[in-house]
Amino acid sequence: MILYNITVIVDHDIEVEFKEWAHRIFLPELAKSEIFKSQSLLKVLDSPNEGETYSLQMIASDADDIKSFQESHLSLLHDKTQDVWANKIYLFESRMQYITVL
Repeated sequence: MILYNITVIVDHDIEVEFKEWAHRIFLPELAKSEIFKSQSLLKVLDSPNEGETYSLQMIASDADDIKSFQESHLSLLHDKTQDVWANKIYLFESRMQYITVL
């Protein structure tokens, strides 16, 4: 399994809007696609960044699931970031492979 993470650093003035959009639109659309085993929105409590930091986390069976997401759903996030929240949001992706789960 792979934890696919998108870290999102959000300006304070769009924090509520981003959080509501991710919670009410982005994650439900992703859940309907059934690409991932689960998807979550987390708030980073001890972030050293200015603004607020959130983490969109998805659990994938394999790299093909992530590729499918990137081809079908990632543009929804990028379009919103560029068209509506330009210069107010920064994001980056990371992948982590599970080694041990107890």
